[in-house]
Amino acid sequence: MPKTRQRSARPKEVVYLWGAGATQAEIDYLGAQKINLLMRDSEQLGKGVATRILEQLPKRWRSRFLADEPTDIEKLISLLAASNVKRYEGLAEQIRKLYFEDICTNLAAAGVLQNPQLAIGLLTMHVNDQFRRQETLSGIITTNHDGLLQFATQRVGTAVNLGIPFTSNELVPDTTGSAPILQLHGSFTWVFGLPVRVSLLGRESSYSASAVWIPPTTLKESKSYPFNKLSALAYELLSRHCDVLRVVGSALTQNDWNVISLIFNAQRHKEYTKGLPFRVELIMPHDAGTAVARECSYLTQLTPIGFLSEGSFEAYKDPQRDDAFSPEMKNPLFYWLKQKVQYHRDRGHFGGQPLEAALRQLTGDN
Repeated sequence: MPKTRQRSARPKEVVYLWGAGATQAEIDYLGAQKINLLMRDSEQLGKGVATRILEQLPKRWRSRFLADEPTDIEKLISLLAASNVKRYEGLAEQIRKLYFEDICTNLAAAGVLQNPQLAIGLLTMHVNDQFRRQETLSGIITTNHDGLLQFATQRVGTAVNLGIPFTSNELVPDTTGSAPILQLHGSFTWVFGLPVRVSLLGRESSYSASAVWIPPTTLKESKSYPFNKLSALAYELLSRHCDVLRVVGSALTQNDWNVISLIFNAQRHKEYTKGLPFRVELIMPHDAGTAVARECSYLTQLTPIGFLSEGSFEAYKDPQRDDAFSPEMKNPLFYWLKQKVQYHRDRGHFGGQPLEAALRQLTGDN
């Protein structure tokens, strides 16, 4: 009697949440120089964005805001902007301008503006026809303002879907409904219009007080267009098209309350409508992931990197092991991506053809 063919399981639907730590991983991967693009100071990378900005303020402000303990620049901007004191509001605007200039200058110095190799590798993996039988990319949600994901999308030969209509001299708008890149907080280089005008960030980009972005602040309001639409699209993406959310380089602190609320509500929606909330994989240092799992216990299915299974990640759970301090493992996004590609390659999930160049570079097969 012939055997009945079992119906193959559908590919799992994947969404990424891309934070500042993902851009830091890009810089570390290129390794040209040590640049800290995170807000906080680091023993390995030196002064963070907040300290560098505060050091550029006039002396009367430096003495007030530069203390022994790190200053939370997002809280500071929020307090100044809400003070109704003209000189404080002007100082908040000055800090926002310095923030833009610091990010733009350091991304250019790191050589990452035209070369976000990890994002290109990730998207190359997801456009592989054979791999899409295992998982499909539903979309990417990002809190970054730099537009690197837009550049990477076009580099892999895909038109750009921002979730909203836009015009651009540098990017080709998608018309086929491909996986969107939802920049929840807008971008340094978005200019308001109907549709929004979009350009790529470059060394010569200049600051505009009228840019379509939500600057660093504790409360990221999304009541106006296009932020309200982007937030709604992100909720729909998570609640209807997500089996796995991969959080890359986002610490989910109290300043990310809008994102935490988004994940919480989307998980509850999916749990009540489909019986099971989506899983959350934390692609970040293991101790940071366990901190997120502890501090965000109202979320569910949180999995730090050391507990992931598609690759070899166990060493992250034991930082005393020598291999936990290998250069590759110190960059969790790169290490995860390399392990992920090798895991699926070894199982034939990329088909019989050689890997694309971007993936061979990650695995060291060049």
